[in-house]
Amino acid sequence: MRNNFLKRTHVRHVIAILIVALILQACNKEESPFVDFDNSSASYDGDALSYLQSKPGVYDSMLLVINRLPGIADSIRNGNYTIFATSNRSYAIALQNINNARRDSVPALPPVSFSTMEQYILDSFFCKYIIGGRITTDDLAARADGLQFPCMKYGYTMHTQFEVTNASGFLGGGPKAIFFSDTRKSVFTYNWIRVYTNTVDIKTDNAIVHVLDVGHNFGFGNDFINALNRHAETEE
Repeated sequence: MRNNFLKRTHVRHVIAILIVALILQACNKEESPFVDFDNSSASYDGDALSYLQSKPGVYDSMLLVINRLPGIADSIRNGNYTIFATSNRSYAIALQNINNARRDSVPALPPVSFSTMEQYILDSFFCKYIIGGRITTDDLAARADGLQFPCMKYGYTMHTQFEVTNASGFLGGGPKAIFFSDTRKSVFTYNWIRVYTNTVDIKTDNAIVHVLDVGHNFGFGNDFINALNRHAETEE
């Protein structure tokens, strides 16, 4: 009888220890909501252009534009930049919107592609996605209101703002993100066109790459469409 009592007591102690351990583990997870999430792809052994080329089916349209614009490929391969990478879907969304607007114009305008649209206009909007210097989320984290940076050409500035998103019921417990904005040369944020990043801080040999949301409309919408259409109308 005594042996049975001791065995039962031992089992109770073991169960109690396990319960305490589980409670402590749960508490630790709740107290540290930030440690389990990382949406950074760390580093890539090569230059920024090689990084884009290493993702077939993702950046094909971006690479088509890069190869079409004079000097851009060399700059991305060798220059000291921060690149906001745009996926194939971003270009598909933009092209559909562009050609819908051209079809509905009076008179209607012929459709275009990224291989045929006016080079200067394409260059001026593409360069918005490449800003000088290597800028990481750590560089932006201390400035709650964000920072403006010049694009690689044309003297145009873009706004970048660090944000930690919400997840799993925790305020600010989600992934790091950058709010990337075309200010449209306005000081009023309601005039800005903004997009979140999906992945941040990809370090290549010469640049930092941040990946924009796949639903982003390349060119930031109507300004790009209007620039292309105005050019087409003046040619007629």
